[in-house]
Amino acid sequence: MKMIRLEHIDIVCADLAKSVEFYRKLGLAPEGTIDDGTTVFMFNGDDDSPVRVELHQQVDDQKTGIDHIALEVADTDDAYAEGKFLGIDFLFEPLQNMQSGRRIVNMLDPDGVQVQFAKSTRRGEYKDWG
Repeated sequence: MKMIRLEHIDIVCADLAKSVEFYRKLGLAPEGTIDDGTTVFMFNGDDDSPVRVELHQQVDDQKTGIDHIALEVADTDDAYAEGKFLGIDFLFEPLQNMQSGRRIVNMLDPDGVQVQFAKSTRRGEYKDWG
């Protein structure tokens, strides 16, 4: 499977507003939001060297910290097929995530960290920030 780059890191936050402000200080800007504003996509604005972080407001007793790490692949379905052949157990079959505009499939690493193969296929249906 061809890995292209780290696509994004998804983080569950205890206080979403504080996290958005923190990542703004690091040079990321809100790009869009979904889930009635409880998820914010942050982006450095550089398509040549993109840095993306997805922030989610913690719900109930959900653990804060990294929810998943997304790796961009050349083709999600091919990466899934190759991973299955290599013995990787996936959490679901590849699907089109309309909100993010990515075709995704997730698995767990040996320590239980969720890893996602992702390929941008269209503009996400999130609301632009602003």
